[in-house]
Amino acid sequence: MTPDFVSMAGLRLESVTGDTPLERGVAFHHTCDDAFHGAPMFIDMMEQAREELEQQGLDSGPAMAIGHVGVELLLDGHLVEQGGVTSGYRAAIEEAGHVGMLLRFQGLDPEQGASRWRQMVTRLAAAPVPERYTEPSFVANRLVFILATRPRLAVPFGREPLVYAWAERAAPQVAKQAKALFEQVEARLAAAGATPPV
Repeated sequence: MTPDFVSMAGLRLESVTGDTPLERGVAFHHTCDDAFHGAPMFIDMMEQAREELEQQGLDSGPAMAIGHVGVELLLDGHLVEQGGVTSGYRAAIEEAGHVGMLLRFQGLDPEQGASRWRQMVTRLAAAPVPERYTEPSFVANRLVFILATRPRLAVPFGREPLVYAWAERAAPQVAKQAKALFEQVEARLAAAGATPPV
């Protein structure tokens, strides 16, 4: 989960130093991301969300961002409901606390990068995620908050209820399609010859 944590910290990963298994894990994560984001079902789910939000009156920028990130967070919530995800996520956060000095971030010297990394680990360890991704209202709140600092993607004031209503409607639809989507992603990984690093 290192690349996801890097994004959550608002950093850009430049390289991993001195840990070949971690490097392989990061590379495999990117391969999985490519298989997931390129899966036709995921693209359709994003597009459906974007179209629905635009029809409800949301601008194309926030509608597109919510269609992407929102579907991912609702999928995370579905996985939490299936069980087993939370303990793995917590273990990944704990492990992340030990790798900060092995990561190099764009625009930061190693000490600055490690400091920012520690701050992120502390923040995520205290956050109510992924457990609360099972709540569509929490997902909607996170989306509004995450996008607020991005002028082209921010949800305009007064339009937040559209995001909350979308999340409530979309959560059961996303859950219903999740199994087939994950099978499609697994097939894409197999076709690419991708296997988890040992």
